[in-house]
Amino acid sequence: MKTLFVTDEAKKRVAKYISPDKRIVLDFDDGVGPFSAVGNCNLDANYKLIFVNKDIELTDFDEKVSSNIGDIYIKSEWYASAQFEDQMELRFDPKHIALPLVSPTKILTGNVEVLNISKPIKVEYTKTHDC
Repeated sequence: MKTLFVTDEAKKRVAKYISPDKRIVLDFDDGVGPFSAVGNCNLDANYKLIFVNKDIELTDFDEKVSSNIGDIYIKSEWYASAQFEDQMELRFDPKHIALPLVSPTKILTGNVEVLNISKPIKVEYTKTHDC
């Protein structure tokens, strides 16, 4: 079972978004799902920690990760979850004011973007995307 430990310093950074009427999503920006319109061109592991209303449909986020701030939903597709090891940690880097996502063996990303989304999302693809 995958787990994500959020350090006390990182918890302070996201505490204002934690609420009983919210679900937490850790989105890998791969162009799939309602939070990623075009994907990530630079091939970095680009992650967003998204706090969404419980009524927002999350069909792409079908795997639940246990954390000390509540359950976190991720995509189970191999390309989205392959880098996510069984034990991950979200830290706060005060020097760079960043939230690195790390495992026991590597730094997955130097900064996880934090978003708070209260309204339903509708993503429409209107043109092709070329990096």
